[in-house]
Amino acid sequence: GDDAAQALSILLRKISGFSGLVHENMYHFAGWRFLSLGRAQERADNMLMLLETFADPEAAAGALQIAIEVGDSVMTHQRRYRFGPSRDTTMDLLLLDAHNPRAVLYQIDQMRHHVSRLPPTEPGGRMSALERALLTLDTDLRVAAPADMDSETLAGLRNRLAGVSDLLSASYLR
Repeated sequence: GDDAAQALSILLRKISGFSGLVHENMYHFAGWRFLSLGRAQERADNMLMLLETFADPEAAAGALQIAIEVGDSVMTHQRRYRFGPSRDTTMDLLLLDAHNPRAVLYQIDQMRHHVSRLPPTEPGGRMSALERALLTLDTDLRVAAPADMDSETLAGLRNRLAGVSDLLSASYLR
């Protein structure tokens, strides 16, 4: 109990310190962009996995509330919707909200931003396969309705996000 809490507190302090160092002191060049891309991709994938589990119609009672808490969006949900979580409000806030830093769409937008500032991989200013994959993912999420986001769709989004990671590696980390 107490030993584990103390160890976690120390670990959290070290991780927070490293995060602050990366965001405040690291030069925002290619290395920082790759680090930020990885963080955005992991956050998006983790949120998709969380939603796939907790927003499933078969999930236990209270699962949507847990998803909103893990997504650090309780106050935003309460302010915006004024009633308890539903599957649609949870999907709207944690998947399709371009202004919520915990939402998948926000993370995809961040990935697009960072990729656009990396050295081009295609001649003549053409859009790379990586840029096209991120653009179609972004567009599909922007036009999606919360009610259309079932477990199969979320799993498909996770697969597409993994494909983006593969394209990033193939384009820049050969």
